[in-house]
Amino acid sequence: MNIIEGLDIKAQKHSFIITALVIGSVISIYQTVSLNVALPGFMDIFDTDLSTVQWLMTGFTLATGIIAPLGGYLGNRFGTRELFLFSIAGLMITSLLCAFAWDIGSLIIFRILQGVFCGIMQPLTLTIIYQMLPVQKQTFALGLWSASTVLGPALAPTISGWLQSWNWPLIFLMMLPLGVVAWIFGWMSLEKNSETAQRPDFNGVGMIGVVFGSLSLLIVFSNLHQWGMLSIKSVVIFLIGICFLVHFCWRELRIKASLLDLRLFKNKEFALSLSASAILTSSLYTGIYFIPLYLLEIHQMTATEVGLLLFLPALSMTVATTVSTKYYDRVGAKILILIGILFLVLATWAFSSLSVDSTKGFIMLWMTFRYIGLGLSTTPFINIGMSSVPAHLSGDASALMNWIKQVAGAVSIGLFTSFFYTRMDFYGETSGDSQEIYVKGLDDVFILATVLTCLSIPLTLLLGRKEVKQKEKIICEEVSKHTLLK
Repeated sequence: MNIIEGLDIKAQKHSFIITALVIGSVISIYQTVSLNVALPGFMDIFDTDLSTVQWLMTGFTLATGIIAPLGGYLGNRFGTRELFLFSIAGLMITSLLCAFAWDIGSLIIFRILQGVFCGIMQPLTLTIIYQMLPVQKQTFALGLWSASTVLGPALAPTISGWLQSWNWPLIFLMMLPLGVVAWIFGWMSLEKNSETAQRPDFNGVGMIGVVFGSLSLLIVFSNLHQWGMLSIKSVVIFLIGICFLVHFCWRELRIKASLLDLRLFKNKEFALSLSASAILTSSLYTGIYFIPLYLLEIHQMTATEVGLLLFLPALSMTVATTVSTKYYDRVGAKILILIGILFLVLATWAFSSLSVDSTKGFIMLWMTFRYIGLGLSTTPFINIGMSSVPAHLSGDASALMNWIKQVAGAVSIGLFTSFFYTRMDFYGETSGDSQEIYVKGLDDVFILATVLTCLSIPLTLLLGRKEVKQKEKIICEEVSKHTLLK
């Protein structure tokens, strides 16, 4: 009876951990995308212009991008449990501050602070999955975690658009109850770091290098269209960022107290999965960014209508993620990834034939294909990368993943946007119809995105046949047997 009770308590503890992580992920993702369609509304609320309001997203994005590479160090330094509880509390406090902002300036500042905690939460929750859960629970937890990263983008635009028209502070307040639940479950179930665990020394030079390097690149690619790709401002800030990052990498590979363990890139499976995942992230942003623009500009839909139209396609990713999780051990990661990439390639290519007369059903169909492709491939990609590194390096691996994806997202939006307007200028010389010019520019963007997506195929083929940590599974089985014998 005692053995059964012990197993039940451990299973309950694992359930509490998964619940805390999934809720924490949902909160951070929701806050990341909640204002995507609500920005124009804040122009009227605070009687300001678009260039000022855009800092609600730009400042937030810069904050998440800067803090992303520091997640592993902070977790190792202060403990993943403590950092999780601190970040959840920070998200709740900054949400309250945002809800009671008295002008646009204060709201921008509070959003930047919120971005810091969101930037910590995503890689941290992924780290905890691989540090505190047994191997046999990790794929299941990762599936739920991946699905939670979709529920935010699927629900947030619709919810925030509706709440803004009713009572805008509720955009920020609605996540407070979930935050309380996540904090309590995390406090009850997460394990403290061992007191004897070696704490990494503070690496000030490395922190300055990665922060200023990331900040420079994010600023350049966030303003690439306004400044121009070859403008003096773009080139100078870009070179400054590259110099900081090159020095950071050079130094980190030569010292023991490294901020990020860049030697992880020597791990073939981790490097390949991260590279392919970054490519898919870049391709993903074409759909997330340009399809809503198409619906707003060509079909003259409201932000809420766009959110409702894309709601069901986004939910299909949750179903695809569940399928991916269920069949991961049965068919292997590579098969699921290749099927997912095939869906992505077909859908991205289909959008290269957009026209002024394309129907809403056409948009829903191929966005569903895109989300299914992402759902099938995301979990296997992450699991391959994270499973291939030792558990004590999972914090560094998670931070690297999040950092690379943040930079890939910023770079892709900047480059695709510049390419879009360049193609619009080209077509504008031969056509006078503004809508036709707009759609032709979008078509070329999706052709480029299709080519980019195809680049992930050879990287996937180089991955191992089936990524399962057999040694850890054997250890877990031995521990279970030992416990039962006791």
